[in-house]
Amino acid sequence: MVQQPLRNLKLFLNCYGVISVALFGFLFFFTMFDAPILQEGGAMRFMRWEPLAKHIELMLEGVYLVWGVYFFVAARKPLAYLSFIDFTIWANVAHGLIMIVQTVIMPMFLYKIFTDVAYCLALSVGLLVLRPRNGSHDILEGQG
Repeated sequence: MVQQPLRNLKLFLNCYGVISVALFGFLFFFTMFDAPILQEGGAMRFMRWEPLAKHIELMLEGVYLVWGVYFFVAARKPLAYLSFIDFTIWANVAHGLIMIVQTVIMPMFLYKIFTDVAYCLALSVGLLVLRPRNGSHDILEGQG
């Protein structure tokens, strides 16, 4: 039987997988094709940073899209992916903190605190709270 804390971690990873694949799949596709929805005056223009740098946006969106797919993989056997989970925690803390500084430098992007920064920091905090603390042998029967 899977213990509740491990079940919560699996649910969190699956939820973030859905969010990440949907969000970054959308952004990657529409950025690649210079869709009007992401251009000046487009309904989703707020999803981009200035100055526009399509090649950098595609790289970041591609990385987060792959990351989202791996949330599903890690959700199947979280204890086998603890290093992935740890990396995800600290990489997103770093990314979130960098973006906080950027919003201070570029106040017209202050709303990004509630979008991009919130995505990174909620992911980090959620994984940090749900990550197993004790030795993995205590909950190995939950893997399977």
